[in-house]
Amino acid sequence: MKTLAVLLLAFVAFVSSQNDGNECHCGMFMTYGGDEVEVHRLPPINLDNCDAFVRCKVMCAEEYRTFTNNGDLNHVLPNGYTVGQEICILLAGKDIDYVRYETIYGYARLCNGPWDYDGESSINNLCCESGHYTPC
Repeated sequence: MKTLAVLLLAFVAFVSSQNDGNECHCGMFMTYGGDEVEVHRLPPINLDNCDAFVRCKVMCAEEYRTFTNNGDLNHVLPNGYTVGQEICILLAGKDIDYVRYETIYGYARLCNGPWDYDGESSINNLCCESGHYTPC
């Protein structure tokens, strides 16, 4: 009986850890090999409820514009890297070493729902070679 109680508590803890609550997630994606690949995740935004998807998309679009200086992959971040270089480093960590002429799109998702395009995209293309942002 004790084992069953422990298993039940573990299951409840696992399910609870999978729930993001009322969080709006903002991500940046590209199409690679026929799939959508997440290239960067922006900090989550807490919302009042899970019915505010339009608000989530608007806020993610604003976050995308701020992070990229209106879609510019050459924008320099506070860490000294450009947005493009930051993305190329993250992609190299996913074993994606060679990228040519890809557009980076902004997406939003609310309360662990599906990702949806927020209307933002890069004004220049992403090209990476072995984790280095290169001119296209």
